[in-house]
Amino acid sequence: MISETRLKVRYSETDQMGITYYANYFVWMEVGRTDLIRKSGLTYREIEEKGFLLPVSYTAAKFVSPSYYDDDIVVQSVLLGIGKVSLSIGYRIFRVVENEDLRELVCIGISDLVFLDKSTKKVTRVPEFFKSFVRIEDSEEYRKAVEFIKKNLGY
Repeated sequence: MISETRLKVRYSETDQMGITYYANYFVWMEVGRTDLIRKSGLTYREIEEKGFLLPVSYTAAKFVSPSYYDDDIVVQSVLLGIGKVSLSIGYRIFRVVENEDLRELVCIGISDLVFLDKSTKKVTRVPEFFKSFVRIEDSEEYRKAVEFIKKNLGY
């Protein structure tokens, strides 16, 4: 599944030069990740109510081009893989240029998340209910997105 989340760069997200401050890309990745899981049919709340936590264990970003105050942003979130105790999500963040048809890549990112038992805070296997909702997609667009993210981040 490829999930797209639309945002607008707020003034508070820019630095003195009017460029989006780098830490905000990680916030946008979290928004995209939450939307990806929600669009799969789950919410973080439901995951936690079932006794699991899903903290980030690794994250990285490659900044390609700046974005600016009031830019329209599209965060593409892609499930890269599910392991025994973790999952990886990749991101392509674009700014919309001139019209909806033209997008400029501004950032490529990744985050790995690990499942924890909520009561013990110990690493645990990916629960079956999660696997039944969040799946690897079988499409050319999906494969190209995964390949692009992995290639550009050396993952």
